Amino acid sequence: MSSTRSLWLRLLPIVGASAVLAAACGSPPTTGDGGGGREGASDGGGVSAEDCPVAALDEADGPVEVELWFGGLVEPASTTLLDLVDAFNESQDQVVVRADNQGVAYAEVLRKYNGAASTPAQLPDAIYLEDTALGEMVDKGQVLPSQACMLADDYDLDQITASARASYEVDGVYYPGYTNVSSPILYFNKAHFQKADIDPSAAPLTIAELEETARKLKAAGVSDKPLSFLTNEWFFNTWLAGAGVDTVDNDNGRDAPPTAATFDTPEAVEILETLQRMNDEGLLNVFPVTDGSIDHYLAVISEESSMLIETSTASGTIAAALGGELSSETTGQAGIDLDAAAIGGANLVPGSAEVPGLDAPGQVYASGGAFYMLNTGADAEQAGAWEFMKFMLQPENAKRWHLQGGYIPVVKEAINDPEVLDFQRNELDGVLLKPSVDQLGAADPDRTGPLIGPYTDVQEVMRSMLESVLLSGADPAEALASAQAEATEILENYNE
Repeated sequence: MSSTRSLWLRLLPIVGASAVLAAACGSPPTTGDGGGGREGASDGGGVSAEDCPVAALDEADGPVEVELWFGGLVEPASTTLLDLVDAFNESQDQVVVRADNQGVAYAEVLRKYNGAASTPAQLPDAIYLEDTALGEMVDKGQVLPSQACMLADDYDLDQITASARASYEVDGVYYPGYTNVSSPILYFNKAHFQKADIDPSAAPLTIAELEETARKLKAAGVSDKPLSFLTNEWFFNTWLAGAGVDTVDNDNGRDAPPTAATFDTPEAVEILETLQRMNDEGLLNVFPVTDGSIDHYLAVISEESSMLIETSTASGTIAAALGGELSSETTGQAGIDLDAAAIGGANLVPGSAEVPGLDAPGQVYASGGAFYMLNTGADAEQAGAWEFMKFMLQPENAKRWHLQGGYIPVVKEAINDPEVLDFQRNELDGVLLKPSVDQLGAADPDRTGPLIGPYTDVQEVMRSMLESVLLSGADPAEALASAQAEATEILENYNE
């Protein structure tokens, strides 16, 4: 119908949300000035203020041009970045940042970076990549650790949230200049919950409860395949980390470069068996990860599905597509008036909750994207890149990333800002985003995601495993064993 088509069109900007990183083959070249590999000492001992040439900016003749590559940012985050670049350029006269969009997917940025990595003169001064690229970037030795610049400029690293620091530190050294943090959350249709006699204020807390909720929704006839599910290894890794299970050895790659995959565990078998059982019962709407695909969102829009696990950054797009301003009708709990809540001709009343886990909800780690400064350019360009990162680290700009871009604040001062709190209480996208804020605020910094150099290759193995179980009916235990062996071989080849 026309209203559904209109919603589809409003969802099109989300095409970057499921971007796939390009595969990397073999150990990366080391061409940067800072040395490659995992050589940093613990507690930040691997960097010093001398590693960041902040004084070079004052010695430059005229404005310094800083090239920034980015991609994979969907609206409104892409516009937020460009607005911040304009604001920075207008705020001072020493540095001019030029933001170059490399495509709709993180993968496109990484592909271009890998193509130019062996010839540093072709590289930008700063680059925005998905969090999973951290291991590869550090191994290449081409990143200027922001911690060095923080030491040189007396910026207190303790201003960064614990969850962000835990995810982006390698051997005690904090690398990104700024991080856009997100996490998976559960989106659901409150109207469907009420029709199925499920309390919309009591979302499922565990994977087992998620299965039971889906069963009730299907039995009530409100959705054909209640849970729309993307075969993204991010969700799988999040569930494992929440249960204290590492994807790879050496403390999930945090103590030392990983040498073997370790995800073939009873917890992993339980996750896959539950998902397969749900799929067999028609409770799951399975979608493979494909660049640019939004089919898993459209399943909820069309009311074929009632629930969706996806990134918290989708909150703004979902809010824009489903309802505009927050009202008692769209956020009402058990007492939703379905007639009043009908949006665009469909009973779509968006809600969100902390992502269900194996044992408890909200057991996540900081994911998202990161802005890295490269050490391959002139000193003045490195100093200019830091000036822009420092600008984004200002509480007002960290707040802007949250209010406009849909990312979780990583600067502590911005978290309890009155405008931020009001946004999370009174605007639909803020209300949808709040569960991610809460679960990241309570995240255990000792439970981080995997730090893997050849992450993209391991990623493809894990996604293929999920697809084989859910789309081809493979035995979960056998699929896990095979995937773990293949991932271990990738790590061994990378480490040679």
